[in-house]
Amino acid sequence: MSEIILGIIQGFTEFLPVSSSGHLTIFSEFISFEQDPSFFALLHLATFFAVFIFVFKEIKDILIGIFKLDSEILSLVFKLIVSTVPAVLAGFLLEDFFKNMFNSVDMVATFLIITSIMMFLSDFFNNNQKDMKNISYKTALIIGLFQAFAILPGISRSGATLFAALMLGMTKKSAVKYSFLMSLPVTFGAGILEIGKVDMSLNVIFGAIVAFLSGLIGLVLVKKSVINGKLKIFSLYTLVLAIFTYIYF
Repeated sequence: MSEIILGIIQGFTEFLPVSSSGHLTIFSEFISFEQDPSFFALLHLATFFAVFIFVFKEIKDILIGIFKLDSEILSLVFKLIVSTVPAVLAGFLLEDFFKNMFNSVDMVATFLIITSIMMFLSDFFNNNQKDMKNISYKTALIIGLFQAFAILPGISRSGATLFAALMLGMTKKSAVKYSFLMSLPVTFGAGILEIGKVDMSLNVIFGAIVAFLSGLIGLVLVKKSVINGKLKIFSLYTLVLAIFTYIYF
């Protein structure tokens, strides 16, 4: 049953700007569930398929553009690669360090407060004009560095990348699309590296299924929240969760 509940938490919080890793750490501590990296990797893979479906139109357009050697699309692909590299390097080079940090709920609470601040500020970027195809490589790199920063437990990946994209002038719709597209390699990599170690059971399979389904719901919610300027809701939520974590644990 714990696997199913964790699947729901992972699905919803993977894309909502509230930190899925932080939630999994806190809830695992709350129910005394021993964290299994391979199980969490399976949940990452489930949410990868959720975001793949959600941005399938954009992926299709990119693939067609690559086939046609469309210079604008090719430039976007290279920018997405630039945005992905920092998180990949951070994941490989600092994997053991971050695994140890994931076990500290106090550290999670501290970084949740940083996520709260980013979400509060994000709603103030209302006059942005840049489409994701028109950003510079420097902008792509900065957004990528924010994604790498989100490896820290309690820092939301979607929250950090949305904040960076909006801060750097990207329109809300483009910021959402770019954040989701650049998440694909990282989410897939986080899942595929450990998938062979998963001890499959009915609960584990159901956990992955509900992670996929709740991930789709989370994607819709975060898109609407960004476009409608409602990110302060997540700012308040992560602040309250951080305070609760400090007090309870």
